[in-house]
Amino acid sequence: MRELHDEHNFEQRIWDVARGVEDAAVLRHVATCAHCQDHLFALRQLVRFQATTGGALVEPPELVTFEASRLMTRIRPDLVAQPPTLSDKMRVRLREVAASLLHDTGLTPQVAGLRAEADRGTRQLVFASDVADLDLEVSLLDDRYAVTGQLGMDVVPENLSIRFVPADQDPLDLDVVGVVESVISKQGYFTLSIDPGDWTAAVEIEDAVVLFPGVHL
Repeated sequence: MRELHDEHNFEQRIWDVARGVEDAAVLRHVATCAHCQDHLFALRQLVRFQATTGGALVEPPELVTFEASRLMTRIRPDLVAQPPTLSDKMRVRLREVAASLLHDTGLTPQVAGLRAEADRGTRQLVFASDVADLDLEVSLLDDRYAVTGQLGMDVVPENLSIRFVPADQDPLDLDVVGVVESVISKQGYFTLSIDPGDWTAAVEIEDAVVLFPGVHL
């Protein structure tokens, strides 16, 4: 009897049965179909709820809500909203603050007093924003860069970390491949090793995520 599922009026027929209409074919089908047993049970609960409340707008019993929600995922999964991912929640909860690159010794012609520093292969990048600043010292070691940095704030919150995300990726997407992350100390310091490339640094600070784009290594 499972061919009843294919009939265009099956939903109406099982709804009529839930309201007390006799339909022997539907009842025989329900007796052999666990899915439709659950469906009919939920519909009968809805009918009972409507009858006992007179259609008033009151909170339905938890059992009715639970059964309706559970059946919806099986009957019409296309209508069920997918739960937001952690990245989606992060994107809604946080405001983005973009920092500006103020200084990059790799792009600035060196004056005499800074030539010795440049000769040692150390490069400095300085970013500033309304929430936090970032100072980076970058040195090439073999085929990777050693990065020493400090997050500049009056008071650095505990349990912060900094993420370096490939520049062509979404810095708020927690599933991005190739992210390099480091814990930030109470004094704002951190160290890490990173491959050459273009990066965006990101730090989540309370209700904001501060982005430091333009880290070209």
